[in-house]
Amino acid sequence: MQRPVWLLSMDSEQFNAPPTTTAGLASFYRRYGARATSTRIDLVHFQHSDDIACWLAAWQVSGPALVAEAIASGLEPVLGFSVYTWNAAEFLALARQLRALAPELTLVAGGPHVQQAEDYLGAEALDVIFMGEAEVTFQEFLDSNGKSAWHEIDGLAFLDGGRVVRTRARARCQELDRFPSPLDVLELTHPDGSPRYDAIAYETSRGCPFKCAFCEWGTGAIGSKMYQWSLPRIRDDWEKITAAGIANIWLADSNFGALKQDLAKAQMIVELKQRSGLPRSFATSWSKKHSRQVQEIALLLHRNQLLPHYQLALQTLTPEALRLSNRQNMSANEYQPIARQMSEQGVPIAAELIWGLPGDNLADFERNLDTLLATFPNINIFGYTLLPGTEFYARRDEYRIEAIPVAGYGKAKGEYVVGCHSFSRDEGEEGYFLISAHILLVHGHIMPLTTRLLALQGEVPVSPLLRECLRAVVGSLRTTLVTLDASDRMSLYENRNAIYLAALADRERLYKILAALLEEHCRQNHSDPTAALQVLALDSALCPRSGGEQELVASFDFRADRVCAALSSMNLPAPGDFASTDCSLRIRHPGGVGDILKDADGGSWLRGVIDELVPAPSSSIQAVALA
Repeated sequence: MQRPVWLLSMDSEQFNAPPTTTAGLASFYRRYGARATSTRIDLVHFQHSDDIACWLAAWQVSGPALVAEAIASGLEPVLGFSVYTWNAAEFLALARQLRALAPELTLVAGGPHVQQAEDYLGAEALDVIFMGEAEVTFQEFLDSNGKSAWHEIDGLAFLDGGRVVRTRARARCQELDRFPSPLDVLELTHPDGSPRYDAIAYETSRGCPFKCAFCEWGTGAIGSKMYQWSLPRIRDDWEKITAAGIANIWLADSNFGALKQDLAKAQMIVELKQRSGLPRSFATSWSKKHSRQVQEIALLLHRNQLLPHYQLALQTLTPEALRLSNRQNMSANEYQPIARQMSEQGVPIAAELIWGLPGDNLADFERNLDTLLATFPNINIFGYTLLPGTEFYARRDEYRIEAIPVAGYGKAKGEYVVGCHSFSRDEGEEGYFLISAHILLVHGHIMPLTTRLLALQGEVPVSPLLRECLRAVVGSLRTTLVTLDASDRMSLYENRNAIYLAALADRERLYKILAALLEEHCRQNHSDPTAALQVLALDSALCPRSGGEQELVASFDFRADRVCAALSSMNLPAPGDFASTDCSLRIRHPGGVGDILKDADGGSWLRGVIDELVPAPSSSIQAVALA
């Protein structure tokens, strides 16, 4: 019989793509394995966690017997897990179930989430963990003569006599073309030729030259030289991907644009789209150094409708947090000219922030956010999840890091940082409440133009207003979301989408609450609220709606079209645009709230769009009586 080997992978809820990681292992072994012809590697890929139960029910019918037969034939059956934060809890639970069903099955794991091997070996039902780059290690492991030979294989961690043994670190491969393509062992299409996947995660390079203390990139490749595949290899794969009908290519590179060859890769993608119509989008993690080449690549992709956004990974602007994160000398920190240049070219630029980094505090973070709200049309804020294998994880005691389990991950070692030496637990949780408020009110397109106006004016603090608004909205939903604990800010963070949909279910009440708070906040800060209330009326008219596609005419008492155009371009409207005048706009709404749109992060995609300025008919609606 052939030796049975199973390699398991699972997508996150937000991304469904081919299992290129486990396929890379299988492809490498098929080419170089001494026992490849007598080994059968089954790739098991779960698109959702619900798929695990179905697979386990089928496996337990034949799997244990197959394991026993292999053992009796002198073979070592192996089952491996590709572990990331989003699947760790499910895979650790599955490992325990498999251990009970087939005690002699060798259970192995790899991936960035298990690089802190001591947290898993002995504590979980795992026999071996692969440390760092695993293709060669996995091949040598399968070709070895059992546990007695494991000590001689670089890049392994395992238990021996109750203690964790780490072999020598595996040297990274510098000639990546030695690795065959994972596409060689993957089925990208259904039997009828239609694509199995909408998107694919693909790496053209490995390594990251930076040493960010919060990051674990590529299983031990932090602070290391970047190596890359050749252009012919990349072209061959991308031709296969687009021929299969896969619409979106997401690069798993750490610093796209930093390598000289990256411009040629971008040109290759553009040529593919011009010839075949695919891919439709191309996303990546951009170089932390914004060079002339990076800008050229971004503009090239933008001109060809391939760039969903250009993300500037600032992460923090607080000097002490930058220092502790090893990011104080990055050129991306000089973000204002970059944002201006990209915006002038029409590139959809976004800034990325992390709340909860050691060295930060809520007051500085809020001031930083207010500054960025006046600079970037889009800001993505993430709560800091403490990841095993990172510098901050190793120094958590030194920085007095306090963390709680990420909801749903259990023993997955996914932890929200809610306190440290530079901010208290109460401050930490209030930061997550701010993230929730920003996601709902800005990303959810409830009051994005209003917050932008206030940020550009610079007269009143915006971040405290966002928190005040969310508190009032949550308070108004006590009878709707009866199980929601308004005092538990982390629970509110986890349930922000339910809050968003409940708030939009009664838009009239929602905007009356927001208008009252907005007026009070402006007056408390000695600022005239008139213009802000007018823009809130515009936000109300553009806010996503339930139902099907619809068209309405909204009437305003100011030049709402000019105000919208100016704010959309990150400019303050002219004072005269707020003067009393009749203005009616025809607005097209795609609908879909609660149906297509179920989370606030997608709010901007289903916002209303102004079609044209029209004479106000008698059937037009007044946008909102907010003052």
